[in-house]
Amino acid sequence: MALTIPQALKRIDRIMNQVQEGFTVEGQQTVKSKTPVRTGKLQRGWNSRSAKFGRVSEIKNDTPYAGFVENGSSKIRPRKMAAQTVQSLRTRADSIVRKAVK
Repeated sequence: MALTIPQALKRIDRIMNQVQEGFTVEGQQTVKSKTPVRTGKLQRGWNSRSAKFGRVSEIKNDTPYAGFVENGSSKIRPRKMAAQTVQSLRTRADSIVRKAVK
């Protein structure tokens, strides 16, 4: 049975929401697992939010020293947990989308 245009659009919208949620959840889990732990504050600092309109999600860490841990400084080497997470999501994109389409 063929879908009507409104049914197809509704299905596409549902799939897009699932893809967005999949990337957001996986991204947050991955970046947390890659974050070094001394006190746990930096790891607990990761949070995400999705825009009410459009397909935008944001994973961020407002811990004051997060940027120094990510990018390094003259005293510490860069850990690149966010950069590594982006790369990981790129390699997992196909499976995230396939999971949503099922």
